Amino acid sequence: METKMNWDTLLSGVRLRTGQIKDRRQENEFDLRNDFDDDYARLVFSSAVRRLQDKAQVFPLDNSDFVRTRLTHSHEVSTIGRSLGVSVEEKLIELGKLSIEHRGKISSLLAFAGLVHDLGNPPYGHFGEAAIQKFFSDWFNNNPRGIEIRDRLNSSAKVSDFINFEGNAQTFRLLSRLNFLVDEFSYNLSSASLASIIKYPRSSIVGNKNKIERREKNLGISYKKFGYLQSEEQIFERIKNYTGIENHRHPVTFLLEAADDIAYSAADIEDGCKKKVLDYHTIEGVLRKHLTDGSEKDQKLYESFVKTYEENIQINRCDKLDNAVQRFRIDAQGYMIQCVVKEFISRHESILNGDFDQEIIDVSEAAKVREAFKELANIIFDSKDIVAREYAGGKVIQGLLNMFVSAVVSENIEDSKTEEGKLYLLISDNYRDIIEKYPFELEDTIPSIYDKLLLVTDFICGMTDSYALEMYQRLTGIKL
Repeated sequence: METKMNWDTLLSGVRLRTGQIKDRRQENEFDLRNDFDDDYARLVFSSAVRRLQDKAQVFPLDNSDFVRTRLTHSHEVSTIGRSLGVSVEEKLIELGKLSIEHRGKISSLLAFAGLVHDLGNPPYGHFGEAAIQKFFSDWFNNNPRGIEIRDRLNSSAKVSDFINFEGNAQTFRLLSRLNFLVDEFSYNLSSASLASIIKYPRSSIVGNKNKIERREKNLGISYKKFGYLQSEEQIFERIKNYTGIENHRHPVTFLLEAADDIAYSAADIEDGCKKKVLDYHTIEGVLRKHLTDGSEKDQKLYESFVKTYEENIQINRCDKLDNAVQRFRIDAQGYMIQCVVKEFISRHESILNGDFDQEIIDVSEAAKVREAFKELANIIFDSKDIVAREYAGGKVIQGLLNMFVSAVVSENIEDSKTEEGKLYLLISDNYRDIIEKYPFELEDTIPSIYDKLLLVTDFICGMTDSYALEMYQRLTGIKL
């Protein structure tokens, strides 16, 4: 059966700099990696990945050596993604739906995507995103200078890029533009690698549809947020052409999303227990609510958790809850992985035709397990400890934005003797070089206001949690 998308182009190794596939063997006859192994190696050594070790997954500014950071989470997503990829590609080869010459590519592509999928997230996680959105919404609508610049931009899409700021779009920008090692092509990644991390292949005005809008207009999950900024629209168009995804998600993106869900949903309860946010009765109650009227496997997962905990009490284990949760997490993750692979294979043609646009785990046999984890995650995120940390983090982000946005839109930006000029010089040299040498657009001979605002969000999103706090404290005189 002919489909809109096909794996030969979906696994495109074409790179943006040359418009060609890199021939590694011509340079080194012993380099037998595929294009996505190459991309993984480029990023695993990058400073962008290293910074994830000091970015919060759930608990911002936490000193514990147990709870997960964005870095440990990303490695877990990469590992689960590779597992999904191995199983999916072997099944597809067995069914004659994937050429044997592509063996190893889907798993490598998912390992890469899992590693980098959170690179663009600002400090303090999703609350950092919300803080950026709130700042620009207030600034463009209530600040006289912001209103003037909003009108000067004369583009609802450009304004929307900031008001609806999105970490996924920032990840795409970082990977395709912000590493000025050689030129404006950043890490010069393969087209399929860049396509794989675009969960929302929409602009900031086409995407960002809430549940009600999506239901009324019959729109899928890919319209929930947006995936690229106006500055990267042309890059996105090139990737669409090279991979043949048109206006749809790349098929492996559904697996990446599932790997992300499987990793954080199960891991969150481990961290929640360690931080004493969750106790046995809370976890047991939520699992009972969702799993006892589910499938036989759902019921067994619940019963196994209760049995393990009770046995741990009998043998007087000090870590009775942590142990029971960890064993449950292992079983639940294995089950969710199995269900996702099964669902992907069964919907393969629909996915390649662009007809399927849902979270694959939510329509799989593991849907009830996922719902249970969602409810437990909401309990964790509503805890006073996290709320207080996120609130403080939001104040840091908004304080930095207020200073640096005021600086970059000032006419004093080039004068280092002024406050604005000094702040401009504090912005990362790498990011300043990019907008000065490779701006998205020019106003006369200087980078546009849009570029300068992007410079600020680039700089702040590149900060770790600790660095953002330290810089805010230094610039406000709290700490010298």
